Amino acid sequence: MINIELKLFFIISCLASLYASGRSIHRILDHNLPSITVYANDLPDTKYHLTDSHIKKFPLFEAFNEQYLDQKKLPCGLISYRNYPQQKISGQNLAHKLEKLVTDILNGQTEFSDFVILKKCDFNFRTKCGLIVLKFKRWPFVAKLFMENPRSLTHPYSKGIFPMGMFVMGGTNRHLNGFTRIKNMENIRDQIQQNPNWRHKLDLPRKWFWTPQPTNWLYVTGYNVGNTKIINTRFPAIYAVIADEITAAVSPSIDSGPRNLKLCQELNFAIDPNYHNFIIEKETNKLVMYDTEHFPTLIGAYDKEIKPAQKYIDWYMQLAKKFLKERLFSDKTYQQSRQDPSLIYPLY
Repeated sequence: MINIELKLFFIISCLASLYASGRSIHRILDHNLPSITVYANDLPDTKYHLTDSHIKKFPLFEAFNEQYLDQKKLPCGLISYRNYPQQKISGQNLAHKLEKLVTDILNGQTEFSDFVILKKCDFNFRTKCGLIVLKFKRWPFVAKLFMENPRSLTHPYSKGIFPMGMFVMGGTNRHLNGFTRIKNMENIRDQIQQNPNWRHKLDLPRKWFWTPQPTNWLYVTGYNVGNTKIINTRFPAIYAVIADEITAAVSPSIDSGPRNLKLCQELNFAIDPNYHNFIIEKETNKLVMYDTEHFPTLIGAYDKEIKPAQKYIDWYMQLAKKFLKERLFSDKTYQQSRQDPSLIYPLY
């Protein structure tokens, strides 16, 4: 049933995209639309541009917090294993393997001596952009590696259906949303500790940021974004989120959907209720949510815009309606208001 619902969402999204892509090339561009200019610090004279009504102040200019990233960086010292605290590995060793991984990818390799690829469908090895998920072969940790460049950042409609949908609904992409994962995890953990129904049944893995040294930065200048004439930011072109590996006791089940929906509603949809984001952990028998990107940021949700859902079909229909509204049925007043939106639950 889940596959049918996903296909329905994809079909609606594709039809909307095809319809919206028919904009005449002779139509005069609105010069009040928000626009961005992007360059990398190693090529400051090569700049790319994007003008689009879906550009938003958050997350593009506000999701990345450099001070927070520094506070949450992978430590150099010993890190204990999640369920076997007597066993430890140096964070410096993990960082060394990650440095080699990035070098191998930039050199065109697609297989790696120290990692097993868990998911690569969101990564383009030719352009070296996107999100790739890997597991360390020797240690129980997972790395989500994010890579972006000025050209890919300014071509949000060239990456496939899901990236296009994220940009249309939330003005975001996987790279920007990756910066929300750790803060959202901490916020969720605080809510769990205050909820007697979930305190001893639900858990999250530990997570840390990592950036290669030296860090390559993307510099972004925005024009006419909301009420701001000029705004600037920078964020790492390459970074990773390192997390504990979670070993599943049983595979995620479609039957767990109502439970996941109910839990996410109690957490005010800070996390996507997709059943693939939850695992029953083998060692603890706890329900573990391991994908903690901030869901309101992902879909650009305004206050009270996400409604309770009893079934996944209702949930996916909500997302489809949200997409159609943002892509086709938004007037200029609404387009301007969403450039500086009040999210349902802001991160900071």
